[in-house]
Amino acid sequence: MIKLIASDLDDTLLDRDGRISRENKEVIREAVARGIVFTIVTGRMFQSAVPFAQELGFGAEHPIICYNGAVIKRVSGETLYEDLLTPELARAVAEYGRQRGWTVNAYYDDELYVAEIDPWAEYYAAQAKVGITAVGDLVEFIEDGPKGLAKILIPGPPEDSRDRVAELRNLLGAQVEIACSKPEYIEITNTNTNKGRALLWLADFLGVRQEEILAIGDAANDVSMLKLAGVSVAVGNAAPQAKEAARYITSPSWEHGVARAITEFALAPEQ
Repeated sequence: MIKLIASDLDDTLLDRDGRISRENKEVIREAVARGIVFTIVTGRMFQSAVPFAQELGFGAEHPIICYNGAVIKRVSGETLYEDLLTPELARAVAEYGRQRGWTVNAYYDDELYVAEIDPWAEYYAAQAKVGITAVGDLVEFIEDGPKGLAKILIPGPPEDSRDRVAELRNLLGAQVEIACSKPEYIEITNTNTNKGRALLWLADFLGVRQEEILAIGDAANDVSMLKLAGVSVAVGNAAPQAKEAARYITSPSWEHGVARAITEFALAPEQ
């Protein structure tokens, strides 16, 4: 019996226009009415994710997993869990990015900071619907505190991502987790910080067993949670890595894949 449903946002729960379909809303609300916990599990910032939780009618106590698992907050903003990048690692990434001329997004206290606002920073902020603050020297900004960051994201041309990931792995080794939520986004979190680990923490917090989890995703950063869930589903438009990690494949996000997965694997046994 499924007691916890975990769904990615972009290209999974959200359609091509970045919206939650009526069909998805109705099925999620039915699941919640039956006592099943539904949680958003996303690489997005909390401030970017919480409007969707509110749109679904979730109350202040409802949990959301953000920043690829680095932070779990309630809709109220209360922090339940966090695992931040150390200032030393964050500084190393920011310094390397500066040397290579990359755009580097730094996330501190649920705000987005960059050295300067360029087209890639503007593109990301527009997609996530968040504000952005330019600080001039990002390395100096991180050192002032010093600050632990929830995540660093490097946006850029999709064709450059593979080489950039290789460079970062060579620089940082196993000290960090590196994942791509979209071909143009490279996301860096603390070592062993990922959606799967955060989802397990939340399940334990809620008293839910691993086999009672339904996870739904589409991208490489969803693989960790798809591998651990009792029932794992990739939407039809998912990346190859996600499809390989999932036990089942459902409809694409724009054909209400989340609703179909929940209906089949969480609601049907009780109907």
